[in-house]
Amino acid sequence: MPVEVEIDGSFFVFPEGWELERSDEWPEQRRATPSPFHSKGCGLVSVKDGTLWLIEVKDYTYPGAEVPDDLAEKVGLKFFRSLAVLHMAARWGQGSRREFSLAALACPEARVRLAVEPPDGGRRLIGVATPLAGLKDRLRRVTKKLNVHRPVVGDSHLMNGVPWEIRRNPETRDAHTDR
Repeated sequence: MPVEVEIDGSFFVFPEGWELERSDEWPEQRRATPSPFHSKGCGLVSVKDGTLWLIEVKDYTYPGAEVPDDLAEKVGLKFFRSLAVLHMAARWGQGSRREFSLAALACPEARVRLAVEPPDGGRRLIGVATPLAGLKDRLRRVTKKLNVHRPVVGDSHLMNGVPWEIRRNPETRDAHTDR
């Protein structure tokens, strides 16, 4: 049976057999968020068939929202911090979080996915693919340092071959300025 998770106004629908965790809600993550660490993790961590996926979700279609110039660096830092929390939970965690972390860290491959909704100025997705490609190149340079060489960047329309679906929550769409 498919698993559906809502993150920041989008539904992520995973086929059967995926293990998913909202690690940004874990106590281990919350303890690392305040000073001095200021550690913010990615929105979702998933495991399937020996691959660990770190997934970050960003939506810049809200009024006044702007894509930061250093988005790739900020997202790369979230991936790094998520890995640190997985290590903390695997070493000192308890119960299902510890078991999930051990399984995630045992994966021989790690992948990252930035699900970003960039503003399109009301042009209905025209011109969005080019900025996403540039963002993917910048994210590739950042994640290469984590030994993750093939980041996936796309929005809810440009999936780039990931094995799950994303659909935006229609109940929250009136809060957005475009699309």
